[in-house]
Amino acid sequence: MTIEPINVESRLAKTPQQKPQFATEVSLKNGEVLPVADVRAVRALIALMDMQAVMGGAASHWGGPSAFAELMAATHALMFHKSSKAQKDWSDLFHFVNDAGHCENGLYALKALYQFADLTIESLKGFRSIESSLTGHGEAHLFPQGVLVSNGPLGSGLPQAQGLAFADALAGRNERVTITAISDGGCMEGEAKEALAAIPGLAQSGELAPFVMIISDNNTKLSGRIDEDTYSMNPSFASLKELGWSVLSLEDGHDLNKVVNTLEQAIELARSNPRQAVAVHAKTIKGYGVKSTEDAASGGHGFPVKKPSDLGAFLNEIYGEEALPQEMESWLQELVEKELVNKNKAKETSSADTSSVSVEKVQVGVAKALKKKREEGLPIISVSSDLPGSTGTAAFQKAFSECSKDIGVAEANMVNMGIGLSMSGYIPIVDTFSQFG
Repeated sequence: MTIEPINVESRLAKTPQQKPQFATEVSLKNGEVLPVADVRAVRALIALMDMQAVMGGAASHWGGPSAFAELMAATHALMFHKSSKAQKDWSDLFHFVNDAGHCENGLYALKALYQFADLTIESLKGFRSIESSLTGHGEAHLFPQGVLVSNGPLGSGLPQAQGLAFADALAGRNERVTITAISDGGCMEGEAKEALAAIPGLAQSGELAPFVMIISDNNTKLSGRIDEDTYSMNPSFASLKELGWSVLSLEDGHDLNKVVNTLEQAIELARSNPRQAVAVHAKTIKGYGVKSTEDAASGGHGFPVKKPSDLGAFLNEIYGEEALPQEMESWLQELVEKELVNKNKAKETSSADTSSVSVEKVQVGVAKALKKKREEGLPIISVSSDLPGSTGTAAFQKAFSECSKDIGVAEANMVNMGIGLSMSGYIPIVDTFSQFG
């Protein structure tokens, strides 16, 4: 029995009719040639967008989206290809949910290469500016042509995707496949772990339309290696099969042809047997494409380049021996020129400024206060969820490592752990952004 829902018209952009502006070709299992976005172009555009954001005073991310580049490029190429062959719009055959919100800039870059939702390389230059709908995390109310589900807090996209697939089953729309992409850090979240158990259970009882989950596993979070700083996620991923998932292991998430073929298999498996959800467990490298970020403990989570005059070498490493495309070279030069203008303005302002007021970031004040109270003998315990550098507790944790624990990307766990500490006579300090909490 189906339950007819109220008609909600899709606001997503239609299937692009052209191949990506910069493309490479891979072979499908049946021998067909599939054009896929050149991941070097995706990574270069991510770097240029990040530099533009940094110059505007905004935060940005490099490590996560660079790790996801092949997975995202392959997913979109397959969704668009299969929809065109079926002569249907892609959103009629697929739901795509990006749980890894900090990787949305990689999707903006990818979509611009397809000119999807009217995005172009030129429009990417507004990334994270007040005039642009291209925010740091994908916002469905600001960019409904390109974002189906908003993805602020990690871990929230997966259960929302569960809801989409549950709704499709209720409505009898069983040919549509829900695909969600999630990071290993996102899988640490409590709501994600609940969904990891619920999704295969609902599928087994016939209450879910076809479902595919793609995990980017690089053992790296914002502040370092997951297993070293918190606890290993390997047992969680090993339990997926026991929970009822059909697990496809992808040892090299940067081999584009293997990625395409594995995702092709995942979609076929989900469609042929909706009663078993499919998980693609892909090993990736955070910060892939540039050796310094590949080797960094945080994988270059934020953008590691501080000024445009240093960006050329970063971009050239992404492209290797090939020259940077002219469109990107021109953007780079614009940024370098803007850097020079800003430098001259800063000199003029500095020479004219007679103010003696000292300015200190709030994070510095937080650390000072915590250290002072610990030195006074208060039993302060800092419990963080992968954001100590952003919130101000990092300096305290460095000074008092014995009084500190990063619990991973798990805000609810952090807060409730703090309750237990409080009831035991300690003074717990927990920290995160309000949106994540």
